[in-house]
Amino acid sequence: MIRFYAMVGSNFFEGDETDKGPDEGWIEMEGERPQGDNSMDYTAQADGTWAITQETLIAKLSVVENAWREQQMPIAQQTVTAIDFGEEGILGSIEDWKLYWRALRKWTVDNPDFPDMSKRPVQPA
Repeated sequence: MIRFYAMVGSNFFEGDETDKGPDEGWIEMEGERPQGDNSMDYTAQADGTWAITQETLIAKLSVVENAWREQQMPIAQQTVTAIDFGEEGILGSIEDWKLYWRALRKWTVDNPDFPDMSKRPVQPA
């Protein structure tokens, strides 16, 4: 019989058929980590089960939201410059775009709505 071991909070596991027991800091799991597209999202829990935790979901979403923010900030800044230099046909005022840029700067883990993409700062229209 194969026994599975993992470190709590980790998604790494090992199978053991030798009955050597878990390495130091590892625990015996009820089974191997679930398979599928989101397999790597499961982490070992102290009770020997696998779970996708809120912390894991937030960490994954944070990567997406940080990349989105980094892509949007130069757009906002360049739009402010374009309006300031007299570019016509841009939706929103220079103040709207400055407010957007400032909201983007605050779209970080310190924001209580982060990383809920439905609550992202909205580009002026």
